[in-house]
Amino acid sequence: MAVTKKQFQTVDFTTELSGRQISFETWKLAMQADSSIRLQYWNNVLLFTTCMDKDPKEGTDFLPLMIDYRESYSAAGRIAWALYKRREWRASEVATLYARMSDRALRPMFPKGMINSIVISVTPLALDHTMDMDVPNIIWSSVSIMAAGIPFDWPVGAVQIWYKDGQFLVNPTREELDAGILNLLLAGKKWSINMIECGANEVPEDVLKQAFVLWQKEIDKSCDIQLEFLNKLNIQKQEVTFNKPWEEVISFISDFMTQDKLDSLTWNTKVPFNTLFSQYEKEVLDLVKEKIEDPENEEFTESKVKMWFFEVIKDFIRNRTIDTWIRLDDRDMYTIRPLFCEVDNLPQVHWVGLFWRWDTQVLTTTTLWWPKDYLVYDDMENDNVQQRYFHHYNFPPFSVWEANIIRFVWRREIGHGKLAEKALMPMLPSQEDFPYSIRTVSECMSSGWSTSMGSVCGSTLSLMDAGVPLKKPVAGIAMWLMTKNTDGDNITKYIILNDLQWTEDFTGDMDFKVAGTRDWVTAIQLDTKLKWLTMEIVHETISRAIQWYNEIMDVMLEAMPTHRAQVKESAPKIRVFQINPDKVKEVIGKWWDVINQIIEDCWGITIDFEDDGTCFLTHPDQAMIEKAEKIIREIATDLEVWQSFEANISRIEDYGVFVDLPKGKKWLCHISDLGQRFEGWLEKHFKIWQTMNVIIKEIDNMWRIKVKRKLG
Repeated sequence: MAVTKKQFQTVDFTTELSGRQISFETWKLAMQADSSIRLQYWNNVLLFTTCMDKDPKEGTDFLPLMIDYRESYSAAGRIAWALYKRREWRASEVATLYARMSDRALRPMFPKGMINSIVISVTPLALDHTMDMDVPNIIWSSVSIMAAGIPFDWPVGAVQIWYKDGQFLVNPTREELDAGILNLLLAGKKWSINMIECGANEVPEDVLKQAFVLWQKEIDKSCDIQLEFLNKLNIQKQEVTFNKPWEEVISFISDFMTQDKLDSLTWNTKVPFNTLFSQYEKEVLDLVKEKIEDPENEEFTESKVKMWFFEVIKDFIRNRTIDTWIRLDDRDMYTIRPLFCEVDNLPQVHWVGLFWRWDTQVLTTTTLWWPKDYLVYDDMENDNVQQRYFHHYNFPPFSVWEANIIRFVWRREIGHGKLAEKALMPMLPSQEDFPYSIRTVSECMSSGWSTSMGSVCGSTLSLMDAGVPLKKPVAGIAMWLMTKNTDGDNITKYIILNDLQWTEDFTGDMDFKVAGTRDWVTAIQLDTKLKWLTMEIVHETISRAIQWYNEIMDVMLEAMPTHRAQVKESAPKIRVFQINPDKVKEVIGKWWDVINQIIEDCWGITIDFEDDGTCFLTHPDQAMIEKAEKIIREIATDLEVWQSFEANISRIEDYGVFVDLPKGKKWLCHISDLGQRFEGWLEKHFKIWQTMNVIIKEIDNMWRIKVKRKLG
């Protein structure tokens, strides 16, 4: 029986991006998806598929967008994970951060009110580990959405910019990134920006502005590539579902929310505001209960009533703020909420810093431990990568007045923890100056918003309380934007606010977090609900943020002006010294017998070696560290003629004294080598365990040693 060969037609496209060849192929793999695009960028190959739910859940009041970055160890040429599993499991931090960045860049481009679930799956097929995948993920997720015929405003481009010593690089390799002082990732459509992720080692503001100028050209290139490829496809536009209020609903709620009710929401903190919000929402739902329950009245649904109730309050807050420059809590646009900072307020915990800004509280603890207690990144893109400082962020439900329990670490917690870590990392001392592994944990006790920047401030306090000699303290602030727009999303009027609070978050258009030292930036993160921001807004926000986080830093430094001179007694002590790397084997012993004996004799001391012979000793008792160091140095020391030692006298005879030398040797210093004549018994002139400077004057072929006393 003859077998018919499968016939299919693909669309192929090859071009260049940042001087590297890039190729697309579609309609060959994953044919049942709404769109399927195979991307090859250098030797990295990824499959992007997009599927949209054609029958969305009724009553949904948001866009259910999910970016699913699926890890594949086979793409990296590895077999990994635990011995008993050996398959991909939960997403790693790297995969989670890739997904978050893509979501933040793409979400603003969908039509308002659209409620169809969309899943973009990114499947790595081959990875060469030469570059990060965040830029390709954003660009080709955008292509995949548009190829699927889903309504989308415009292609979203992305670019990564590196800087060092006056030089910029576009879409650098990983090796180049490690050597630079700026890692700036930007996304947006042509001539505009809607997402920033930045880590920097004190980069000046003018350098950032230059990077933004360079960014504009590269974003345009990546958008043009997408359009050129999409023009080759025969795209069928999909019908989508919207959940938008009807005019009768709009009119009814607008009449119900009188000016008195709206004014009562002002000058409230989060909890009183929520109470009034819930009260008015319940009242309006009770008034339209019969219409909601009427099956023939399709426009009066609970979700649409809630949706427009929310919009009425949102518009009131926005218009009041933009027109009067007075915020919901009656602050002006320049005032920061009241601050309180405290350190050293918990027993047993190594160190702690409390940062309290109005109704936002972040309690950060610092734990110092031995050098080998670093965090290991072992995922699809990182093979045993070690990190000595790591920051974890917890956002429990009680911090936002929710009756719930903590079960998992969510994407938001991973993202905020990594942002705080990124802000502080450049200011940490080198391992040579401070050899500890460092873990900070920020517990959000209460959230009135911007807990991520509260984590940066609380971590700075905690680290200084721990005695970590930070190069400079770091503070951060969240900036916000409110705009008035035309129907075409053109901004006609805007106001930039500092120190974002919760009651403003759902009413504004931008969450722009900036952290840094007194003068320079170390981290930036931008999310926006708008489809684009102007460079003017971005530059103005950064300039104001530096000014205002310095005001926060003034209060922080009143509580903790500088780092403690020493670590606490509860923390382990560390000694770092060097021995000949060829002698490490002797210290360890043939069957680990020598090093195990040292550990036992020194009450469980922790001993680690680097390949270059660097030795790390860690123990709570400094005396045990000194004892272990002496033993190790003795084992690692080769005895040679004319070496001098400060030796202990272990035995005294009438013909001389015996002294302890390294390697457990005891040898006689004959009375004739003591350097002078002594009257009477030698016990009158020397004591057991007295120290004496000696020199090795001879070592014979039987390794017998002769020493003499060193005078002067």
